[in-house]
Amino acid sequence: MTLSRHCLRVVDPQNLAEFYTDTLGMRNFSAAHAPLLGFDAERCLVELHAGAAQPFEPAPRNFYWKIGITVGNLDQAVDHLKQAGWPVSEPRQFRDIGYLCHLRDPQGFTIELLQQGFQGHEKPATAGHAIGGQATLAHITLRVSDITSARTACEQTLGLRLLSVQPVPEHGFCLYFYSADDELPPDADLQAVDNREWLWERPYALLELQHVFDGGVTSPIIGADQAGFMGLAIQVERETDLTYVPASDLQPFC
Repeated sequence: MTLSRHCLRVVDPQNLAEFYTDTLGMRNFSAAHAPLLGFDAERCLVELHAGAAQPFEPAPRNFYWKIGITVGNLDQAVDHLKQAGWPVSEPRQFRDIGYLCHLRDPQGFTIELLQQGFQGHEKPATAGHAIGGQATLAHITLRVSDITSARTACEQTLGLRLLSVQPVPEHGFCLYFYSADDELPPDADLQAVDNREWLWERPYALLELQHVFDGGVTSPIIGADQAGFMGLAIQVERETDLTYVPASDLQPFC
């Protein structure tokens, strides 16, 4: 089973697709009008839908947060973005979580770049595209207030496996990482720091939940002309049809 689609409603799919292909090095795997973007046709793809009247406006308590892209050498990726004139935060080692930075795409959606190894554990610079040549579309990140309902939905309804729990109490949240694959982490303790670089090296997408301790996460429901997260799709086997899970069905997460 795999997380196969990450669906967004945007203002101009074709224009946004150019940023993802040219700047981030994704490929467009769609022969139809709607772009279907990713680094590997067999892995999770970003599915862009038209219809939004305005760009996305991120907020600290939005249900939808970001996509995460993991890379072997973050400094190489950031140098590429800077040379392209694209704003990006300076890479930093965030606690015992990972070496990371953030940017926004041309229509307001947040992207996190996360190195597969901690700071100082980078892989050699790659030939080819500075990001696309080393990247995995790794995380679909949602914020939740009710972690009990969220875990029930992930584990019982969607059939996902919890791989890692990463408490960040000083910032008021805890991260939960779910996989559709059947791999198990090296350490059975899901809070073990030793699992984290292994987690960032997975070649498939994970569903990341940020449990916000004091609540206040806004509704996932978006209007017909609003930019935002539309949902995701799961595929049980390569030969089977995709099962789309709309954002409205994820309402219990809030």
